[in-house]
Amino acid sequence: MANVIDLPIPVETLAGVVDQIMEKRGYVPAESLVGKTIKMKEFSEKYCGKKAPNWIRLFIFDEYPEINVKNGGWVVNPRRTEEGSKTIIFEKPAAEWMEKHRGEIDWNAKLPQ
Repeated sequence: MANVIDLPIPVETLAGVVDQIMEKRGYVPAESLVGKTIKMKEFSEKYCGKKAPNWIRLFIFDEYPEINVKNGGWVVNPRRTEEGSKTIIFEKPAAEWMEKHRGEIDWNAKLPQ
């Protein structure tokens, strides 16, 4: 059996060091948005003040075509087409884009009657 030394280390200290090592090696924390996708309902609740999907499609997806994944963006199928009907949103780039552009969006815009 190998020689063993008992070394009391406070959990907070150990956790901090482990976090530093994980970050240095490029590991992603569990709560990270990297690689996660969300649906319209969650996007609306988290980033759009619970605006209706039609409002989001008209005043965000249509107004900013650069966010379409076909244009290098973060939303797949912003509108239903023959290619697909399910909207998929890549959360990390969406969150970053929304934070950067929130002042450009007309949050008081009304859907046409």
